[in-house]
Amino acid sequence: MKRHKIKTFTPISAVAAVFGLAASSLNAQTTPVFEYGFPASWNGTDTTITDVSGAGNNGVPIGTLSLDSVAPPGAPGGTQSINTTAGGVLTSATALLNNATVASAGGFTYNLSFMWNGTDSSSFGHTEKLIDYAGTESLQLVTTSGQASLQAAFANNAGAETIVTSTTILPNTWYNVKFTFNTIGNSLDVNGDIGGTAALYVNGSLASWGAALKGNYGDGLNRPIGVGQLGANFGYLVGFKGDIFDPSVQLGVVPEPSALALGALGGLGLMFFRRRKS
Repeated sequence: MKRHKIKTFTPISAVAAVFGLAASSLNAQTTPVFEYGFPASWNGTDTTITDVSGAGNNGVPIGTLSLDSVAPPGAPGGTQSINTTAGGVLTSATALLNNATVASAGGFTYNLSFMWNGTDSSSFGHTEKLIDYAGTESLQLVTTSGQASLQAAFANNAGAETIVTSTTILPNTWYNVKFTFNTIGNSLDVNGDIGGTAALYVNGSLASWGAALKGNYGDGLNRPIGVGQLGANFGYLVGFKGDIFDPSVQLGVVPEPSALALGALGGLGLMFFRRRKS
């Protein structure tokens, strides 16, 4: 009687795809959308927050925004934060992360350091926005008493949000955060959506990652990017209660090695099983 056995193999196409993904990531570049540093961008009274990245996407203070002398450990001497407890920032330009632009760039990246003051927001589902594009793709907190969930949210074509990655943070503690969306070479689909992988880095380490779909809902809204608040021209809404240091947004992604490995393995499914007779 012949015996059957299961043999594992890795298709050459999958291996090639992994190496192709690695090579493209190593050569990836980012293009600045904006960077705001304080007090270089704003002296606490001006009506313009200057984009120091060179991209020219200046911001506007909303509500009662203020400078704060605190900064994260290791920050250059003389640098400050903005306190967004009662006010935030909106970019003057709109539609900066529309799907066609993001697809062409291969993704986007949010960066900032922040310190939450522990306020549990009772409105808007306990949500506090750190960086928010048009009320759609958002780096945000959902707060409770004593701790908060740091989340990366994506909106579908109807505007409904999905939390793709998250991790727990504590009050009165500085966190350096990078949130990336990597299209991994995907193009817009027939609905104008774009798929990829989202990754959340906290203090230099990969905290969470997952598959993400960026819907086209924000494309039709013609809204700004918000820092410390909702990215919409409705005044100060869904604000972050605490201090924000050196916020920036870039088009494109330069992923960390850990996210590259996980994304390649998870997205491609390297190992397949085949049954054959011997």
